[in-house]
Amino acid sequence: MPIYEYKCKKCGNEFEVLRPISKADAPAKCPKCKGKGEKLVSVFGSKVGFYTKAPEKGAFRKQEDVRQ
Repeated sequence: MPIYEYKCKKCGNEFEVLRPISKADAPAKCPKCKGKGEKLVSVFGSKVGFYTKAPEKGAFRKQEDVRQ
């Protein structure tokens, strides 16, 4: 099951929820104030590593290789 990030409309608290993909867009209850949390757009993570496109090279490379 994936982890999704949410932000509470009431108190502004950011929190994560482990839930099925089918319920990803449903509001999540804030653990602080019990208000409705809106889903945030988050970065994809993987066990392989973080890759980014290097515009000058036009190819995908590991993040460590892109830093200068």
